[in-house]
Amino acid sequence: MGPGPQLKFAKSMGIPIPGDVPEDQFDYFHEMLGHMEISRLGRPGFVDSLGAGWGISAPAVFHFGSNEMRAKVGAELLKGDKWSALAISEPFAGSDVAALRCTAEKTPDGKHYLVNGIKKWITEGMYSDYFVTAVRTGKTGTPKDLSMLLVERGPGLDTKQIKTTYSTCCGTAMVIMKDVKVPVENLMGKEGRGFLQVMYNFNHERWLIAVNLI
Repeated sequence: MGPGPQLKFAKSMGIPIPGDVPEDQFDYFHEMLGHMEISRLGRPGFVDSLGAGWGISAPAVFHFGSNEMRAKVGAELLKGDKWSALAISEPFAGSDVAALRCTAEKTPDGKHYLVNGIKKWITEGMYSDYFVTAVRTGKTGTPKDLSMLLVERGPGLDTKQIKTTYSTCCGTAMVIMKDVKVPVENLMGKEGRGFLQVMYNFNHERWLIAVNLI
């Protein structure tokens, strides 16, 4: 997961940090060593199944989630009781995040969002309990429409396996959401900040991919 608030949280739960490095000293060099060593297995599909989707989605809970979300969901993810995936890409929008079509509209009582859309190529999506999801909450046609929601697997959310050339064990999935009811408390940060949050999250993800290729 790399450096961040999650390390301090992990220590408070008694979860050891690799190498017994103090959480305030654990940096990207330490993380890089871990990724480089595990990538030496030469089995990228298997390696991804060990937490690639979790590793690029769980940090967002700690960076952008509320204190309540960190305490509940963050703890579940750190302990391995629950699993998460990052749901950004769509059949219509891959790297062009601003073009995504998945929508989240508030219910009349303002207590929930109804999420509708399709996400594609979602690593570990087949067995994830939570989806850190980029959605369109506005209608201006600009990146300012985008927000980030934590969507829990439940009624209206379906996942279908996508066969890939490198492996199926990493659970790459198409995630189909139809009127998925999400509490407004699951908004990560503020409405309209989703594009910036995705770009921030992508920085670490892209770096992680590069490290695994060295």
